[in-house]
Amino acid sequence: MSAKITHFFSRAVNYGFGIFFALIILMSYISLFKQMVDYSPLAIVGLVLLPIVCVALCSALKHLQNYFERLKGGERECDRIFVCMSICLLVTQIAFTLCFDFTPRNDLAYICNAAESYVRYGADSIYNNLPTRHSHYFAVYPNNHMLLLVIIALYKLEFVLTGDITNFLPIAINILGMNFSYILMYKIARLIYTPSKALICAVRGLMFTPLVTYAMYFYTDSMSMPWITLSIYLYVKWRRQNREESPKKNRVITFILFSVVLAIAYKMKGSALLILPAVFIDMLISQKRVRDKLLPIVGCVIIFSAGCALISNAACSMLNICDEELDTYRFPNIHWVMMSADGDGGYEYEDFEYTKSFNGYDEKVSADVKRLEQKLEAEGPRGFFLHMISKLTYTWKSGSYMAGYYMENVSLLNSIPFYVIAAIFHFTLLFLMAGSFFRRMHNKEYAASEEFFLKTLLMLLVIFLMLWEARCRYTVSFFLLFALL
Repeated sequence: MSAKITHFFSRAVNYGFGIFFALIILMSYISLFKQMVDYSPLAIVGLVLLPIVCVALCSALKHLQNYFERLKGGERECDRIFVCMSICLLVTQIAFTLCFDFTPRNDLAYICNAAESYVRYGADSIYNNLPTRHSHYFAVYPNNHMLLLVIIALYKLEFVLTGDITNFLPIAINILGMNFSYILMYKIARLIYTPSKALICAVRGLMFTPLVTYAMYFYTDSMSMPWITLSIYLYVKWRRQNREESPKKNRVITFILFSVVLAIAYKMKGSALLILPAVFIDMLISQKRVRDKLLPIVGCVIIFSAGCALISNAACSMLNICDEELDTYRFPNIHWVMMSADGDGGYEYEDFEYTKSFNGYDEKVSADVKRLEQKLEAEGPRGFFLHMISKLTYTWKSGSYMAGYYMENVSLLNSIPFYVIAAIFHFTLLFLMAGSFFRRMHNKEYAASEEFFLKTLLMLLVIFLMLWEARCRYTVSFFLLFALL
């Protein structure tokens, strides 16, 4: 792209999407306030004061960054402070898991039951302890294959060592993965920003409550977090290597690793696929020669596709799921778009039964397209527009990220003080993210920066969640965006 086009694109994204994201925050705040009106006086007081507290926290973070910039130890001092913060995060996560009990529910419960049956009785028994309606669960939802394989491996290791099966190892791996993500986030910040700004990103990361509240909830949202963060780190590192003209061998190895890790991330969490178009857009903007734009894109697609195919084949082989079973029962992607096109935009049992009632993948696609058209026609343009607004607010308003729902035994996560504190942290991060779109507007080189790549990824994530099933937990795996922008 020419310099004028890239500069125009940069300003359009920053101004246009910045305003759009600010409106999402405003609508989410209003929706949350309406929801809490009849809930508790304490919650109402907290929400009234929320914007003031968020602005105060933003100001405090700015003063804290100024303090970090004056540290005598410079980079080393910032790194030492970050190590202390990482240790504090780990201790808090361990304390959280020791203080509360956790019982998996919904999809995670199905995966855990299937994994235990697999370890004890073999692959043919994975559906033994699942509800009747999910008699072909892993053929219907192949997106959960990767997590199932991980849980099977961890259960089998514990079973061999102790003769028992618990969730100790999955929870431990989940905590380690989230801490690894936190460390990688800081390393990305060190590549992009100054040491003091990177340390502020680490402080902001600690305000992202799922790093603690999801410690025991080892579903795809948190288990995919390290893979998504690692893939982005490798891509940012590759960009830096190109800029510094590092040896070609090092650049090739980094890019191959990025493509492989992205394939693993995608098989763990489908929304990781959003990184691909963000990378393609970034390459078109940042790379000057056509050859430098196309070769990495083609190479990434080939390696990514091969990695996904290998993982899928290995999973189906281990689980004894044949191609015919997949073709008969697998839900098409259009199902989630159709299901989210009315109501609150979330899971609907009637839509699940509707798609399930058709035999064969092609029949399911045709049926879901027809039902989607019927929903859109019934809503009309105005109704669909209002529905999109409802989905956006439903996705972005919850600072708890539904932690209390998925861990219903943890009373703390269903308390008013937690909801208020979580909302304060959540909206502070959203304020900072929105504000980042209105800075450095006139920098002609900004579109080719790593920060703009992250903003493009956020833009794609917001658009995706407008069209997909509305769930605030779908943003958890992209935790680094909340800390870095």
